[in-house]
Amino acid sequence: MHLIFIRHGDPDYSIDSVTEKGKCEIELLGKRISKLNATEFFVSPMGRAQATAKACLENIHADFSKQPMKVSTLPWLREFSYDIKDFKTGKNRIAWDWLPRDYFGEKKYKDVQSFFKTKSMKSGNIEFHYKEVCHGLDEILASYDYNRIDSKIPLYNCLPHISKEESLIDTHLEPEQKDLDEKNLVFVCHLGVMFVMLSHLTGISPVQLWQGFFVAPSSVTIVGAEERFPGEVVFRIQQMGDVSHLIGANEKVSASGFFGNCLSI
Repeated sequence: MHLIFIRHGDPDYSIDSVTEKGKCEIELLGKRISKLNATEFFVSPMGRAQATAKACLENIHADFSKQPMKVSTLPWLREFSYDIKDFKTGKNRIAWDWLPRDYFGEKKYKDVQSFFKTKSMKSGNIEFHYKEVCHGLDEILASYDYNRIDSKIPLYNCLPHISKEESLIDTHLEPEQKDLDEKNLVFVCHLGVMFVMLSHLTGISPVQLWQGFFVAPSSVTIVGAEERFPGEVVFRIQQMGDVSHLIGANEKVSASGFFGNCLSI
């Protein structure tokens, strides 16, 4: 199984859609995604994500040899733009919008089990919002027979049809279990919530991802399921923030959300 995370095209936040540049980006993205044997789409309800998903689906549907795609709009895939209190300034800020000096000055931010226990994160009930996204993702994976072994660690059991004893001696999957490897789930959403899901899959604090990583508009992030022990699966990032569809078409990479320039090479 692969999970494909797509950030929406270059945004026009004033109208919650994409800019003219964003329209070019998602057209190129759509051509790329049409080559993917996608199983199901999950989309944020926000306009910029809906426009991006529409461009992808139009390219998929243009190929009449492909079956109609199942598409679900999920409220918890909206941008993770919940306000918290910045007690140094007395003002509100978005949970993922921190200055580096503030982030590096708080050790709890680096711990996936305690980042939401800080005074600022508590002020916005971030634990609830974080776990809402994690639960939503777990429900989707469980519908494909990937169930968490322990809610506190990023480990899934993808062989629910055989016992633990059988899994120890038989590493060959049944046909219906092998079919799990053919599933490609696509999530069209936003940088903030995408990093929450990557946090849940990898066990890395989302604050570390928010502060230490960037994915450009219309970028593609691919996470693959890896089974090194029978019945136990972890997810590993194979590609992150890939924009080859833009670079190949000489389309400049957008720096929206990044305080600097992005190289387009």
